[in-house]
Amino acid sequence: MESHTERLMPFFNRSNNPDLILAIQSARGCRGRNGFRKDKSGEKLAESEEDLLEHRTDAFDTLYISCEKFPVHDTVSVPVSGIL
Repeated sequence: MESHTERLMPFFNRSNNPDLILAIQSARGCRGRNGFRKDKSGEKLAESEEDLLEHRTDAFDTLYISCEKFPVHDTVSVPVSGIL
């Protein structure tokens, strides 16, 4: 029996999520002991209006990590075009 595993790929609607898109585009990364990770050093400083965008990515992070950690077996293909 052949085992077929595919990654789930989360999508979001661009016109309904401008703040999420801005937060993802402005997120910083750094190299950690286990590879790349989010740079959260600025979260300890006083918050500004822009810093609040970081909180909006938490739900997307959870979704994306779940898709990576729990791949799907025997998926059905659904035609989608990515970010709308």
